[in-house]
Amino acid sequence: MELKSTLVFLTFLVCAASPCATATAGAQAWTTRPEYRIDPPENSTGGFGRSSSLRVGRNGTRIVVWDAGAADYGAVARILVVSPDGGLLLKMEPDDFPDDPDSPVGIGAGASSFRVKFPDRSIEFFYDDGSPRETVVFPKGIGRVLPVTGGGFIGLPGIPVAYSGGQVVLRLSDASRERVTDTIAVLDTRNSILTITLGDLRRGLMTSHYPQPFADDDLSWMDAEAGSIGVVRRNGPPGVAEVFEIVASGDTVWHRRLSLPAVSLSRERVEREIVKMVARLRSQGESHGLTPAQLRSVIEEAFHVPGHLPAVSAVVATASGEVWLKAHEVNEGMAVWYAIPRGDDESASRRVLLPASFRLNDAFGDHVWGFSQRSPESAKTLLGLRLVGPPR
Repeated sequence: MELKSTLVFLTFLVCAASPCATATAGAQAWTTRPEYRIDPPENSTGGFGRSSSLRVGRNGTRIVVWDAGAADYGAVARILVVSPDGGLLLKMEPDDFPDDPDSPVGIGAGASSFRVKFPDRSIEFFYDDGSPRETVVFPKGIGRVLPVTGGGFIGLPGIPVAYSGGQVVLRLSDASRERVTDTIAVLDTRNSILTITLGDLRRGLMTSHYPQPFADDDLSWMDAEAGSIGVVRRNGPPGVAEVFEIVASGDTVWHRRLSLPAVSLSRERVEREIVKMVARLRSQGESHGLTPAQLRSVIEEAFHVPGHLPAVSAVVATASGEVWLKAHEVNEGMAVWYAIPRGDDESASRRVLLPASFRLNDAFGDHVWGFSQRSPESAKTLLGLRLVGPPR
């Protein structure tokens, strides 16, 4: 196997080589109104599963749903294809998949077919009858991976280096017999994992890993059809986010710098997170002979507390050809998102207010699609919200 050493580090120095377009918040925001509600089919009275996701395909006429399984359905995931008005067009249970693969772990949606991802392979199915179109077996040793249109793969190595504070490497793997692995970019994963170690060598050590509450590591998305990886760097100056798109050759085909309203990180907010973690680990701390004050000191030491909140807390690359970025802003209880045309360096961003209980998964045309859950105890529903522009 040949290993190439070409690295593309994503840094703010890119601005020195090309102009950095800036997108600022508009004076008025887009809003939404409910238009579509899709309930799960029979045997799912408890709603969709906690981790369920969806993608929009066939020019907005198909909604492909990966239902992770509600409490009354079980842990086995299934795939649903529905129309925007809620009509069930196709339902696929694990027994319906060829070659008896494991339970699905993800989905993708295109113009003529949809993709179901399994731990070791990806299978494309036609929308009309659910017949298989193509099966691609993943190379071993690659973690988060997608097949690229035209051959090969893009993905992350299967080593959880984020736990050690290192950098995760994105790779391109050729499907040929003499597989070539190229490093095409590097993700900054620092400050993403909260590592708590309790005890000592005499009493025994216990190490636990949790997401950092105020993480500012790189966010990313993958696009199989474009053969690219998108990266959002968010650990720069207050309110600044850098968006990159890198193709399998290692070339950066899009870069944009966004200036969004900066949101400070208050001591009160940090304190709330520390108190929650102390309560969560209290019994483990006591079993290792720690007083509450000693446990708090260990947790405080492990917390990443930046001087300000990162400009972006989530990213979704949508079927509308846009990249949606969720800010830490809150507007009268509504979540604030910024949508920018993908590949565009100059157009103004669109500021959109979405309900706080709504989790955006995709967007196409005049609608955004996602799941809504009023409380952890309530059922999760699938909603299509119509975008409403600001008054002229």
